[in-house]
Amino acid sequence: MRSMSRAHGGLTLQERQKQKSRESILQAAKAVLAEKTYAAIAVEDVIARAGVSRATFYKYFDSKFAIGRELHAEFAPRYSAAFDVLLSYDDPTEGELVAWIKQLVAFYRQEKDLIVTFAHMLAIEPRFHPIMIDIIRETEERWSSRIPAFRVPGSNAPNGMRARIESRLLLRQLNDFCYEVALFDWSIDVTEGCRIMAGYFRGFLEQYGVKGGTVPPPSG
Repeated sequence: MRSMSRAHGGLTLQERQKQKSRESILQAAKAVLAEKTYAAIAVEDVIARAGVSRATFYKYFDSKFAIGRELHAEFAPRYSAAFDVLLSYDDPTEGELVAWIKQLVAFYRQEKDLIVTFAHMLAIEPRFHPIMIDIIRETEERWSSRIPAFRVPGSNAPNGMRARIESRLLLRQLNDFCYEVALFDWSIDVTEGCRIMAGYFRGFLEQYGVKGGTVPPPSG
């Protein structure tokens, strides 16, 4: 009898019901956020859309911020994967960088509602700021493992501090570019905009890459 109760993915009926309730709340939150800004929604909006009781809601989430944080936790791996396409190239050409940045713009368009939500959370939820900073740091760390130029910001090289500042500004600039094009339908030639951004990246890679003798690759 016990084995039958865990026939579906090893979960009991009660566990599946809990999982379903929690997922319905998250899906309801996404639907509400597609209609209203994060600042404008209330817990009651999500409860009504999910068709659950307040008791059920608070069994899984203690606040609106808890929902936003969970949505971000689900989103973060997709976000990282989109950025890490860059790691497919040992020394990306400008054309490869343009193609990658175009993919990022498409990703921002696809995830528009959530990206807007996280931007609003960053503006009004102090607890969300360190989460976003961690995402940036983790991206820099992953890139440093494969891309020589991104090792310099974390090194003690003479130009390490300058590289650290420039790499962070480069990431923010890329995010702002994708945000403007995808979310605000910036009226520009997108391909030309991607070429400009690609040029910034090539400049950074060439200035701080191994070819310049800046910092040696990691040992081991």
